[in-house]
Amino acid sequence: MINFDEQARLFTLIGTELEERTECILIGGSAMLFYNAKEITKDIDIVAMDKKAFGRIKNVLERIGFSEKKLLTIFKHYELVEEDKVKPVIMQLKDTRIDLFLKKVICFEITDSIIERISEVHEFGNLIIKIISPEDIILLKCATDREKDRLDALELVKRFNIKWDAIIKESIRQTELEETVFPVYLYDFLLELKENFKADIPEKVIDEVFDVSEKAIEKAMKEKRLHKERR
Repeated sequence: MINFDEQARLFTLIGTELEERTECILIGGSAMLFYNAKEITKDIDIVAMDKKAFGRIKNVLERIGFSEKKLLTIFKHYELVEEDKVKPVIMQLKDTRIDLFLKKVICFEITDSIIERISEVHEFGNLIIKIISPEDIILLKCATDREKDRLDALELVKRFNIKWDAIIKESIRQTELEETVFPVYLYDFLLELKENFKADIPEKVIDEVFDVSEKAIEKAMKEKRLHKERR
């Protein structure tokens, strides 16, 4: 587990070791630390948007003592996409783990609209950290199958005035980019949050996501690209 101060010290070390300015996007619990929405996180999730940035960060991590570990099975939708495009490189040093992604996370692409929603940017020497929005943290968490991710999403709903329209539009955009029915994942996730975790999600949001997911399923069936678990 790592807290905000420990994460900041690690970023400072990475930024000091980097020989040129390198930007990346911080997602998940790592991003929540910056929003004071979480006290500790199990791992640090970093997305590099190009191969050069990815390589520079990985090389620095190896230089300061991290080593690459075998990928753990932690995301339930990995089997739905081409694995080599989305699986992170997992770097570990003692109890500190960093999941390093390139452009995509699971079946989720980091789009221009996601980048536009970023409002927090922090510099640690040559390491430029861009903090993903609360809305997009929720979206990414719906691609996992872990109770702690539901609890994280619940905390975000409690703390922020979530822009649900942005979440719904992005789920549709993801379906247009990939051969997935992303709104279906979102619907299942939000419904569970509302019914099982008592999250304050407007009923009209649930209804709208349901309608969007039904249209996504219908379109996928017509195009004969619906994944087997939804047939």
